Amino acid sequence: MEKMKQTNSYSQNDLFKGALQTAFVGLASLGLAAADVPHIDTMASEWLVVDEIVHMPSLHNFHEMGACAPGLLGVNYRPGGQLYAGSGERWYRYNTLPLVKLMVNGETHKATHCQWFPHQAIRSRLIDDLEVTTTVRMAFEESGILYQVVVRNTSDKVRPLDIAFDLPGRLNNMEEGQVVVYQSSDRQEAMVHVPVNQPDQFLQKSEDRVSMGWSASLQAGQSVTYELVMANCSITEGEAAVSMLVQRALEWGSGFATEWSRIKTLWAARWADVFTPKNNHFSGHLPILVTDDEKIKEIYYRSILTLLCLHRTNLKMCDRSFITSGERAKGEVYFWDTSMFATVFALLEPKGMKRQLRLFLKCDPHGGPIYYMDTGSQFVGKTYGANDMTIFRLVAAYLAVTNDSEFLSERVGSKTVLEHMETLATNWRKLQRDAGIMLADYGENENILECAPDYIHRIPSLNSANVWMMRSVASLYEQQGNTDKSKHLKDLSRRMSDAVLSTYKTGDGVWYALHRDGKRVELRHCYDFACIGKFMTEDLSSEMKEEMVAFVEDELLTETWMRAMSLSDPAAAISDRPDHGPMGAFDAWPAFTAATMCRLGAWDSGIDFLRRTQAALHEGVYAQAREFYGPGRTRYNAPVRIAMRQGCMRECSGGGAFAEVIIDTLFGFLPKFGSANELYAPEKVRGDFRGMLLNVHRDGELFSIESSNAGLLMTLDEISKRFDLRDKE
Repeated sequence: MEKMKQTNSYSQNDLFKGALQTAFVGLASLGLAAADVPHIDTMASEWLVVDEIVHMPSLHNFHEMGACAPGLLGVNYRPGGQLYAGSGERWYRYNTLPLVKLMVNGETHKATHCQWFPHQAIRSRLIDDLEVTTTVRMAFEESGILYQVVVRNTSDKVRPLDIAFDLPGRLNNMEEGQVVVYQSSDRQEAMVHVPVNQPDQFLQKSEDRVSMGWSASLQAGQSVTYELVMANCSITEGEAAVSMLVQRALEWGSGFATEWSRIKTLWAARWADVFTPKNNHFSGHLPILVTDDEKIKEIYYRSILTLLCLHRTNLKMCDRSFITSGERAKGEVYFWDTSMFATVFALLEPKGMKRQLRLFLKCDPHGGPIYYMDTGSQFVGKTYGANDMTIFRLVAAYLAVTNDSEFLSERVGSKTVLEHMETLATNWRKLQRDAGIMLADYGENENILECAPDYIHRIPSLNSANVWMMRSVASLYEQQGNTDKSKHLKDLSRRMSDAVLSTYKTGDGVWYALHRDGKRVELRHCYDFACIGKFMTEDLSSEMKEEMVAFVEDELLTETWMRAMSLSDPAAAISDRPDHGPMGAFDAWPAFTAATMCRLGAWDSGIDFLRRTQAALHEGVYAQAREFYGPGRTRYNAPVRIAMRQGCMRECSGGGAFAEVIIDTLFGFLPKFGSANELYAPEKVRGDFRGMLLNVHRDGELFSIESSNAGLLMTLDEISKRFDLRDKE
């Protein structure tokens, strides 16, 4: 694909470079390492072979998502609604507006190669010596798509070209030019397509399809470019909306080059805002990572970029939200996935996080796992076992990063935030089926991992989270001088800790679930390792820590990814969902597994594994899950790709876990509410990793953290004196 890379001359690098310098002017004026933040152009995926992937590139514009079709030009797109309609044999089935089709010499063609960028997607195919390369961009925070098609004659002979856009709708002759208008049968949605180049012919092919085309003879090496715009809107207000839509499309068409560049410029500026103190968009910012470790650096920035792709500014309950996946219903946020980047959320968008926590705390934690940020409602359809822990984790991270003591005593509904935290920490009592067994029963498989039939009832993972939550609330009560409450919670946590430890399988590094029928069923799964290793680190003996790490290294880790479940688990043969089964892993699991390995003392191997996962990022950013595929999928060196099976989405906010782990493990930023800035295990050398985290902010101060041969060192930045970072709502 080297030839294709060289012919991508329309990327407008000079224009982008100027835009990026403008976007980073705030950083540069502060003497910060803006150069260490990669340009959005450098964050592209590799050139991907379409036959080897199951997700085509996506588009995001901070309002909506689009998903490229396997053809050369079409984009699956449904503003305001759920895009996902189900998994097909090869690709997703989508709820989409009708697609644009590209006809080359009278035929449609599938793309053979594609490439993802934060702000655009590219597809290509060689057709009779004609290299066809298409690029699509979504209008920035507006409803519409811009299309660009470049055709180059790669031969040494003259080649004829007949090319056409096949469009949904009917041809309208306007004073300003010809347009194609599509209105859905129920007249709730409209699209207007406008060509930038004057076509040689317009033809109403059928009642609802229009063809606009061009003919050319291309000399050897010659290229031609064709461009198209589409504007879209809801038309519940009536025909006036269509007229306004036509005008918008005509404006984009006449100013195509400006609008095309504007999309990239605004994306670059939004990316820069993420790392800029007192920026114009977010209420916080994230640290800049400076390191020569290119793999860790790429993991960090792609993890953050994943969240930026899923950032939404058009949701009614909060206009600074991070949705879970773009294909889902508008504003759909899972507590589970959001908790995976809790510290990152608190650093980047503390005001928006606080608003959302007020909403989450009013939800039924034993209700459904989803909050809809556009409607202000909770999905209620089943109990979800992790809700107590995930909502608690979000509140705890916000308090730790901001030291917002007023929020702790704020009344949300009928309780203060602290009282809500106590409720979340002790809700396990409602799930305790037998008073003689100090463990909560989390129900059946649909309440937990959904695909592991033995991972049910009294599971050690979520019970270890109860231990941590009770200890955390005990500490908060102790700070307030309520020693009785603190002592009671500490006693409960101690008894539950003993109960969790009793489920350990000595020598194997794994844990048992206690089923209701009295059976102890072996669980060879990463979730117990990640939870117990994180929430009960100090309760584990040195032998247990070593055995747990050995289990992960021997049975879960692969060359570039990991298995959520061991192939040796008794349920492995019937647990094939990519995120929690043996043929892949939820994208957050490798991050938390690496962090837990470090926490249990395996710093060298944990960081080495984290670094190895960079190889799985060739498709762009983080997803819901990556799977092993092909005949070698059970091998250590099994090939890895973003999964589609059983509803696994292309981008997922759980990927923010990687940035989370780099911040809290590699640099030890694990603050505690009410305490001064202290680093986790500062004396520990982080394997062979060396680097600096600049611009970390907490409680109104900026500081840097360095990882060196001597461990970690935190330094207060002089720049703190120039900012008031403690803005309140």
